[in-house]
Amino acid sequence: MTKSELITLAREMLASGKSKRIALLQEIIDAGNVNKTGTWSYYAKRFQDWIAGKRGPAFSIFAKGGNSKLPFYAFSSLPGFDCPGAGDCLFNDSGEFAKGFCYSFKAWRYPAAFFRQLQNSILIRENQDLLASEFAKIPTGKDGKRRVVRLYVDGDFHSLQGFAFWMDQIKSRPDLAVYGYSKSWKIILDYNGDLPVNYYLNISSGSKYGQDILEKVEQLPIARGQFVAVPVAREHIRNKAYQDKDNAGSKEYRRDVLTMLRQQNPGRKTFACPGNCGNCLPNGGHACGSDRMSNVIIGIGTHG
Repeated sequence: MTKSELITLAREMLASGKSKRIALLQEIIDAGNVNKTGTWSYYAKRFQDWIAGKRGPAFSIFAKGGNSKLPFYAFSSLPGFDCPGAGDCLFNDSGEFAKGFCYSFKAWRYPAAFFRQLQNSILIRENQDLLASEFAKIPTGKDGKRRVVRLYVDGDFHSLQGFAFWMDQIKSRPDLAVYGYSKSWKIILDYNGDLPVNYYLNISSGSKYGQDILEKVEQLPIARGQFVAVPVAREHIRNKAYQDKDNAGSKEYRRDVLTMLRQQNPGRKTFACPGNCGNCLPNGGHACGSDRMSNVIIGIGTHG
C-alpha cells in the first residue's frame, strides 16, 4: 500500500465506527493473500478480528525492545494524526500533510508497524483502561534499577486528556524511568496536575509553536531539554552514519551536527545523538533520559 493510501485509511479508521472499520479492512484482505505471513492482507485480517471482538489486540501495546538500537519498552501511535503541535516536521512549505522531515512515516513500509501504530491510536482514544492495564504489567527493573520506557517513539500526546492519562500512569510506577519527545507544548502547559518526577521530556523541534511557548516548556520540572533536528549532508543519511556511532562516517556526521547546533545556540551545551539509544552514553546510559543531560541541547540530522 502507498503512503497516500495509508494516510486515507488511517483518517477513515479513526473517524469510523466498528462496521465501517471492518469493511475498510475487508478491502485490504480481499486485495491480497490473507494466508501469506507478513503481507498487508495478513495483518489486516488480524486487525479486523480484533475490531470484531474475535481476539485481543492484534499487536503488543508496548514493544519490549530487546535490540541494541532501542533496548527499552516502547509505545508508539500514528505520526501526524496524534501530533497536534506539529509544524514543519509534518508539513512542507505548501502545507501538505506528511511532507515534512518526520522520519516516522518510513516505518509504514512495514504492515505490522503501521497497524500497531493505528491500534494504539484507537486505544488511546477509546480504551485507556486496557492501556493502563498493560502499562501496569511492565516488569520492574533488576538490581534496584528503574526499567526504562520510551513513551511515543512515533506519535505524540494527542489531547490534554491523553497527556493527563499518561502522567497519571507514570506517577503510578515510580519504579520506571520514562522518557519521550513532544511537540504538543500547548497541551503540556495547559495541564494543571502534578508532574511525575520519573518522566523526562525532550522538547522536540519542528513544533508549530514559537519561542515564547518553548521557553515556558523549558522551565517545567519534567523538561530534560531540547531535542533538535538539523540539516546535514545527505551522504550521512545514505551511508547510515546517523544510525550508530560505530558506523563508518559517524564521527564526521556528529561533528557536523554539533557545528549546526552551536551556530544556532551559541553558549549552550550541546550533544550529537549517535542514533543508537543502546550505546548513546557509557555503561548503557542514554542522553535523552538522563539527569546528567539536563538543559543540554541534543541534535540529530534530519532524515525523514
